[in-house]
Amino acid sequence: MRRHAGSRGVRVRGLLLAVNAFALALPLGVVVGLRFFDDQLIRRTEAQLVSQGVLIAEAWREAWLDEQDIPHERMPRWMPEQAGDDRYFPIEPRARLSDGVLPAAAAPSQYRGDVGGPAWQAGRAVQPVLERAVRMNLAGARVLDELGCVVASSGPAVGACLGHLEEVQSALAGHYGVVLREREEQEPRPTLESISRRGRVRVNVAIPVFADGAVIGVVRMSRTAIDPAKALWFDRERILAAGSGCLLLIVGLSVFLSRSIAQPLQALTQSARRRAHGDDPAPPPRLSRFAPAELHEVSDALDHSLSQLSNRADSIAEFAANVSHELKTPIAGIRGAAELLADDWEEMKDEERERFLANVDADALRMERLVSELLRLARIQAGPDETREVDVRAQLRALAASYPGAVRMKVSDALPPLRIAPDHFDSALRNLLDNAVRHGAGHPVDLEAEPAQNGRVLLRVRDRGPGIRPGNQGRVFERFFTTERDRGGTGLGLAIVRAVAESRGGRVSFETGPAGTCFHLSL
Repeated sequence: MRRHAGSRGVRVRGLLLAVNAFALALPLGVVVGLRFFDDQLIRRTEAQLVSQGVLIAEAWREAWLDEQDIPHERMPRWMPEQAGDDRYFPIEPRARLSDGVLPAAAAPSQYRGDVGGPAWQAGRAVQPVLERAVRMNLAGARVLDELGCVVASSGPAVGACLGHLEEVQSALAGHYGVVLREREEQEPRPTLESISRRGRVRVNVAIPVFADGAVIGVVRMSRTAIDPAKALWFDRERILAAGSGCLLLIVGLSVFLSRSIAQPLQALTQSARRRAHGDDPAPPPRLSRFAPAELHEVSDALDHSLSQLSNRADSIAEFAANVSHELKTPIAGIRGAAELLADDWEEMKDEERERFLANVDADALRMERLVSELLRLARIQAGPDETREVDVRAQLRALAASYPGAVRMKVSDALPPLRIAPDHFDSALRNLLDNAVRHGAGHPVDLEAEPAQNGRVLLRVRDRGPGIRPGNQGRVFERFFTTERDRGGTGLGLAIVRAVAESRGGRVSFETGPAGTCFHLSL
């Protein structure tokens, strides 16, 4: 019995699509993830520079106010005029690689003016702080006056004018500025374990310093961004754990695909080979619910095919036995008559010769009918070579016309067309009509046709004969079973009707009684 796969399992194309999508998404995810990770490291560096720069800016502004003897409480406006909130003026990190990386800055010019103003004096006050802080945070810190010249620096850059730099120009205009530049490679890159950063991008931020709403200076901070390789090195334990998890996932996915596809397919192959050699009469192995739907369908189809092959083998064996039995009698008759004619031809009378020759002719005719009916049955069971839409109403009229006065028709006007081989349709109906006319005790035969469910057609052939004997009712569709062997019956007519019905997915049945017999044929 065929098992229907239904919605069991996942389709193979779905599994392959998922695996291919995973294989495609993995490198893309790594690329996107590294780019996002790189941006996050840059922003982390920027946030650190901003927090350090703000403190330096406040310290330098305090010193600038002290140099001018300006009471701090008289300078409440420490942010730009366009700031929307009087309490807060936050600076959010916004650097990203997609904005571009500029080449290293050109050499600055040197300041030649007066170095004794308040900005320079305040710079000298915070200079020691910057020199000490750089030893711990490794960030370059420079305080610039309103002209963009360095008045205090963590390195030897005092007096350099940086007003040509984009971030400084933005800060002098009252806006926070950040620029990414390529790192100047003056030394070998530090090792992964070193505290020094080994990235190729340097983050430069410029923070404006306000007093009473006006820009009085700029704090410029710079440091190389954390290199992704170094960040990964510091997090190597967690990365190794994640990599091990991914490896286990891949191994698990491979095992899953093997169990869901390869192993069931191998089991089906081995089962088919055993069945082909006759070693295993059992049905194909039962597949797990994780097996793809296609393998369930293959298993069902294999089970169905093997069952059909087994049934056909049994049918062929039975068929061969029946043919041998049915042909044995006419062959024996022909052979016996031929021997008698050959031995006693001269002694026989004309009447005897004619009787033996008539017997040979009758046996030969029976054999011819048997062979013809057997070929027709075999063709029907093998499947039609060509099918087309048949106008059932017109076909039934033509059949009834070949039995003048013996068939009465009652056919519905709503009959759908049938897609069937016309000669198969004609053979089935003609055998039913022949059978009904022979057993109808001379009464007319009723032929009815009406539409059934799912586009089918239901045909009825009813006779008014004495009915089928109870002992014969279970054998009427058997091949070579006939009660009219002496009148040339082959016993294949109703077998052909059943073969046509089964080839079209239909069925044939009958009702019988003393008032007659009615055959129901669904196509």
